[in-house]
This record gives sequence, structure tokens and C-alpha cells, in this order.
Amino acid sequence: MGCRMGARQGHRPSAKARRKRGSALGLAATAAVVASVMAAVMVPGSALAQNVTYSEFKFGILAHDVHFLGGKESGVDINPEVIFQSPVADAWVAQLPWYLGWMVQPRPTLGAVFNTAGFTNQYYLGATWTWQLARDVLRPGDGINFGIFFGPGFNDGQKIARQPDRKSLGSHVLFREAFELGYLITPGYEISVYLDHVSNAGLLRQNQSLNEVGARIGVRF
Repeated sequence: MGCRMGARQGHRPSAKARRKRGSALGLAATAAVVASVMAAVMVPGSALAQNVTYSEFKFGILAHDVHFLGGKESGVDINPEVIFQSPVADAWVAQLPWYLGWMVQPRPTLGAVFNTAGFTNQYYLGATWTWQLARDVLRPGDGINFGIFFGPGFNDGQKIARQPDRKSLGSHVLFREAFELGYLITPGYEISVYLDHVSNAGLLRQNQSLNEVGARIGVRF
């Protein structure tokens, strides 16, 4: 009897295990998308992938700590971001082999994520790499862009959660990664879907990540 009950219980993972599984599946799916895009970017002599190097202002509305990726916190996030022109000149990049040229024009980035429900706010800086994967898709002058951000993120959340609806982040300084897939309506305006992830990469005992998903508008300047 005890064995049967144990077996039945073994088929019912805890809420914590389900959250971890959801987070792992979500990140695995993201990694698969990123790998596919990077494979296209790195094709020798590709006429598609071109470095995006200009300055932009982004404004996003994001779902905070989404539950299908193991979330606890809630609310809507406001995400302003400024991406500055890459300091690396096109003429210098043109002299490099194809397998280096795609990655040497990062754009300095500053941004914030303000939660409207009183949960964790974030501030970040780092670098954004963006490539135009296709152009003149629906009409002349439009295009498809893909971007990756990496850098440190600073937060006002809880290192060790004191309420059941808060995350134990482990630190006020975390690693931040973000992925964006955008449609360039015109050379000056873009709409996009956006996903970000912050955690301490398991360096601390407490490491409950935050993940946001949403949409953004970009304006070139």
C-alpha cells in the first residue's frame, strides 16, 4: 500500500517542480529560436543578415514575471530604453572576415523596467547586437530585425523572499539577457516582441529568475 501511494505521489510534481520545468522549457525554446537565428546570421556571404548600428529609443509594455516561465510576481511593466549608435565604424568592420563582422558592432544600451503593481523594478546597462535578417518583406523599406542584449541588471527586489508572491533573487545585481524580434515598418519605426531574463546564473543559493514578455515600439534618432 505504501509503495502504491509513493508511486502515485511520484507522478504529481510539486508546484516548485512545475515552475522549474516551465522555466526550463521556456528557456530551451528561447535558446532554440536564438540558435536558429544565429545560424542564419553566420552564413558565409549571406545577403540577409546585416548589422544594425544606429541609435534608437524603445518603449515597451511587458507582462511581469510571466507565470508560464515559473513566475510568482505580477503586474505590468513599463520599459523605456535608449540604444546608442555603435562606436565601431562600418569601414573597419568591412575589413574583417565574415565570421567576425557580425558580432563586433554592439550598441551601448541603458534601460529600466518599472513595475506598476509594486513588485520588482529593474535598471540595466550593457550592449545590444542587432541584425537585419530580411528587407523589403511586405513593401520597400521594411524589414525583419533580431536583437540580443547582455549586461548587468540592478533591482530593488528581495534577496530572500518574505512573501509567497515575491521572488528570492539572491542579489540586487543580476545577469540580464534579452531577445527581440521586430518588424521595421519604415527605416525609422519598428514594432517588436520582446523577452528578457534576469538571474544570478546559479552563483548564489537563492536564484529565482524574473522573466518578462511583451511588445515594444522603436524610434530611430
